[in-house]
Amino acid sequence: MEKYERLCVQEIENLSRNTVYCFLKSQNISEHYIKNLKKSQDAILLNGQPTTMRQTVKIGDVLSLLKNPAPSNNIVECEGILNILFEDDDYLIVNKPHNLACIPTRSHLNSNLGGQIAKYLKQEDPNFTLRILNRLDKESAGIIVVAKNVVAYQKAKLEKTYFAVCHGNFDKQTFVIDKNILTITNNGINQMKRVVDKQGKPAITHVEVVKQMQNFALLKLILETGRTHQIRVHLSSENHPLVGDNVYGVEDGFNHSFLLLKHISFKHFRTDKQIDIEIPFPDEWNSIIKNP
Repeated sequence: MEKYERLCVQEIENLSRNTVYCFLKSQNISEHYIKNLKKSQDAILLNGQPTTMRQTVKIGDVLSLLKNPAPSNNIVECEGILNILFEDDDYLIVNKPHNLACIPTRSHLNSNLGGQIAKYLKQEDPNFTLRILNRLDKESAGIIVVAKNVVAYQKAKLEKTYFAVCHGNFDKQTFVIDKNILTITNNGINQMKRVVDKQGKPAITHVEVVKQMQNFALLKLILETGRTHQIRVHLSSENHPLVGDNVYGVEDGFNHSFLLLKHISFKHFRTDKQIDIEIPFPDEWNSIIKNP
């Protein structure tokens, strides 16, 4: 995998100063990434030669930026077989199963998707830093997009479509849930639970009832906002909690919530091609959604 990201200097007229730093800022390169470049040896090359942020640039110059200048994450590598849906030099897209944590926690230090990804990608880049573009709850399943470098992380704008199985029946085919969501805290500590509250942050969920069953419904959901636990909190507030959601719902005998990120799409910044990934429903879903 190529270590450097290359940028061609095509315009300097609008720069406050024609330096490497000012040019990078004009390209929407984050200050955090720039700071990490400064810390790493030979992280910035100007026409193939090491340079500094203060060096002047001119039209036609080529800057090469180290893709992963920061030290790699100290993530414990985990055993596991990744279900890879797509991979190139910039992105790794995988299918996360139910009941697998996305990132390490004290209770899942040796069994999590992040550790599996680190073990896989550090084989090609020892300095790999884990950058997950979209996280899912441990109980949820679906598509996870990982950026292999800073530029890929900054450029991707994901469009996501979720599906869920919830309790109850609906008298309408489509509707919008527009309710603020507040994080519950205790002495300033996040309690990992959210509630609908006017004092919370705006949250909007678009809902389509795909199939109505006797006691459950299959829903298609698109989020305007990306609040933590948004779908779970919103559906629970409508008295239609997710099947298997023991935090915002009821004990119903299932060992995970039935929430799935089924489809993602985004334009690849390097190729301008649209990346469209869709996965089938997990096997355990079919026994529910195929019932009348």
